[in-house]
Amino acid sequence: MKIGLHYSLQVAPGERSADVMQYTLEDIAWADRHGFSCALFAEHHFMADCWIPQPMQMAAAAAAITTRMRIGTDICVLPLHHPVEVAEQAAVLDNLSGGRAVLGVGLGWAQNEYDGFGVPYKSRGAVYQRSIELVKRLLAGERVDNDEGHYRFKGALIRPLPVNPDGVPLWIAAIRDVALPRVARLGDSWVMWPGADIAELARQKRIVIDARAAAGLPPMTEQPLRREAFVAETDAKAWAIFADGIRHEYGHVYRSMNPGYPADDSLDNLQKWGAGMFAIGSPQTVAALFKRYRDELGVTEVLVRCQLPTVPRGAVRDCLEGFREVMAILARG
Repeated sequence: MKIGLHYSLQVAPGERSADVMQYTLEDIAWADRHGFSCALFAEHHFMADCWIPQPMQMAAAAAAITTRMRIGTDICVLPLHHPVEVAEQAAVLDNLSGGRAVLGVGLGWAQNEYDGFGVPYKSRGAVYQRSIELVKRLLAGERVDNDEGHYRFKGALIRPLPVNPDGVPLWIAAIRDVALPRVARLGDSWVMWPGADIAELARQKRIVIDARAAAGLPPMTEQPLRREAFVAETDAKAWAIFADGIRHEYGHVYRSMNPGYPADDSLDNLQKWGAGMFAIGSPQTVAALFKRYRDELGVTEVLVRCQLPTVPRGAVRDCLEGFREVMAILARG
């Protein structure tokens, strides 16, 4: 099992985005030398905490300072962007990185983002599916016309093409059951979402497997899983450091998607509510959870986000060191 890094680059009060970007790149360069599998960047817009709005720019910067890790997006909110532009950016990233690019896409949920980009929110599902199909064709080297839907164009033929002989892997995020057959038909991998426990993800994975078989497609060979995760010397210390980051993310940013979030989010209540969702604790605790992901879900790569607002800079680097110990435990079986 591999461990990759997932970033949103949000800032706490008093922090500057420029500083967070700089030390993120320093951490990524370090992680590239120490066994981490990827660095992937998320996308959101118009957020007060400065969630990074342009993940491809961060991915290009990361590609320039790494030699081994895969680099890309998890996720690009695809309907907000012209599919020709997305395909070109993915192809250029693949060239910059020497064939290490990953294109993760998703639908997003925030209507204000769609309003800000002038994309009809009520039609987002149709725009999304059409864009996935167009991006796949463009990255395959086809000359593409599109005379229907939101983005219309003629004679698009992207250059340069990706250098990876297998193409840029297309990872698709999805939360709801209704979206999973689309993932199965169009994606190379389904990115399991961070807000569900093992039982729920196992149930949903069966939907993906069955839909893929019904479409006459071979099984997916990679199974990435997104997790909020943090490692420290003890479970208690890990939770003490990371709890405020969880409160920010799930009590504010994702609150509309988590109606069961506790009104009293004391540490005890937060731990009870997040049981099964988060991987927070000592190296031994986190490794045991990761083994369950591998054995019960077939997970091949855990995409961990340990950098959240309020988590001290030094604690993030210590956490990355802790994940190296997790890797060592996993390697022993």
